[in-house]
Amino acid sequence: MLLDKPESHQTDYYEVDSHPNSDLDKGKHIEGSIPLSQDNKNRLYLPWRYSVIIKVFMRKMPYHFLQSKLIELWKPSEQLILIDLGWDFYIVKFSLEKNMVMALHLVPWFISENFLSVWKWEPKFVPQESTLTSTSIWIRLQQLPTEFYDKDILEKVGRKLGKLLKIDQCTSSTRKGRYARICIQVPLETPVETSVIIGDHKQAVIYEGEGTLCTLAAELGTLQ
Repeated sequence: MLLDKPESHQTDYYEVDSHPNSDLDKGKHIEGSIPLSQDNKNRLYLPWRYSVIIKVFMRKMPYHFLQSKLIELWKPSEQLILIDLGWDFYIVKFSLEKNMVMALHLVPWFISENFLSVWKWEPKFVPQESTLTSTSIWIRLQQLPTEFYDKDILEKVGRKLGKLLKIDQCTSSTRKGRYARICIQVPLETPVETSVIIGDHKQAVIYEGEGTLCTLAAELGTLQ
């Protein structure tokens, strides 16, 4: 069950360089640099205009496994070209706009229960310099009273703790009675909540892979 689909701000799929450098656009030569005119940029950017950049959080995946999972997930109407950028970032190069739109709009995506972050290709993207500001993580509501295994209540819990992405299907159908399981998106700089109050019931919150979350937050701190 996918919830809270984010609104897309991709108003113009052809606009890939919305903040150009005015000096370079004019073809002005800067000492020690190779100037790029707007014609140069149009020629260089055109092949990538329908591409997306992706990153799988919390798990490093082999190239061919990731490629096969993306094909299975997206079912593109053309060959899926996957380019490894390093640092667990990839470019998926499409030649058809409809495949890019599908990848950007039908979110959130998950591969083997790991959140797949997808955004439109951008010029001059350097993986090592990319700053992570948030991540997705699964939470468990251990020993949740059975009356709270309710879609509306679980949605409210998810939104209370972060941005709600997904509720485990077994959880929502109460087949897994040991705990409820919810996927949320949380900022890396913000301390996570360890409990949530439902009515007058205090419910403990357990974060799956919490060590990974702490590691990502620490890495973010070193980048800033």
